[in-house]
Amino acid sequence: MADKEHIPLGVGFYPDWWHQNYGVSFGREYYDDPDYRVEAQAKIQRALYERFGDVGLGQAEPAPRPVITFGMVMLPAVFGCEIIYKDDALPWAMPLNLSKEECDRLARPDLTKVSPMKEMFGQIDHFKSKYGRVVGDINTTGVQNLALKLRGDELYIDYFEDPEFSHRLLRFCTECMIDLWQLIYPITGTGAVDVTPMCDPSIYCVPNCTVEQISGDTYEEFGLPYDRILAQACHPFGIHHCGHIDSVIDRYARIEHLVFIEAGFGSDFAAARKILGPEVAFNARISPVLMKNGTPDEVTAAVKDAIDQGAPLTNYSVDTVGLTFGTPDENVRAARQTAIEYGRLDG
Repeated sequence: MADKEHIPLGVGFYPDWWHQNYGVSFGREYYDDPDYRVEAQAKIQRALYERFGDVGLGQAEPAPRPVITFGMVMLPAVFGCEIIYKDDALPWAMPLNLSKEECDRLARPDLTKVSPMKEMFGQIDHFKSKYGRVVGDINTTGVQNLALKLRGDELYIDYFEDPEFSHRLLRFCTECMIDLWQLIYPITGTGAVDVTPMCDPSIYCVPNCTVEQISGDTYEEFGLPYDRILAQACHPFGIHHCGHIDSVIDRYARIEHLVFIEAGFGSDFAAARKILGPEVAFNARISPVLMKNGTPDEVTAAVKDAIDQGAPLTNYSVDTVGLTFGTPDENVRAARQTAIEYGRLDG
């Protein structure tokens, strides 16, 4: 980031924004048909340029981007979760709600031979044949996220009533995630593209989307050991943390090879920066509710506040993620312009 004039500010529109404004579908075809996905990606870049090119978004003439992706549902799908696809939403895996006995009987699958992963290798071969390359990666889901898809919400009770079982399941999930990363990383050289655009793509970034639902002490017992195993196997290591990060940031600081983290709106970004140290790149997220319902002045103030908490700014970024249909264009411009002007790296 040091060669940039200002801190990066990412803009991420939710599928309903794309579907209702431009007719782009994120249904099953988007994930199953690689050529449709390349066309959709190009359409997205052109639309961004036409609408927000004045603040640096999009591309007028995008080159084909042969990207692989499967949302956050590849491993749940491999284990048999029903995947719900919608034109205007990200794919969602329905939990299996397995019994403890069924969980203990699970075996690590050969990902090259089981759907939908084997079909993804077909897409990879297609892209290599057509474009000579493939980019992107497959979201590995996250340890607790995957365990919840297999066991269901009973997992939260298991933490207190049967910790030994909980550890067996969490370790199993960790091993499956490492298997997936070890298959894809040698092909594309990336581990963050399918998780967050704000992370250096060469980093392995784990999506800790449900950690906010447990206490810091519970994470220390049932989350931290497995994130540390992931970091030892798949590094350099990054964490995508949804929601407030304050209760677990001191635990995250104990993970080896941690080089990137992003935290949800409402977090104490300055405190997190201080705990992690200046060498860990940091992405601060702005509330999508504020982006949709606030005024441009309120958006500007929120971005400025995030920037004020970010020193040193050379490896700091801000992200406006999950922007749904109805988010005012002027709020997007206000956020981008604030980063350009207020987030200058020359002080």
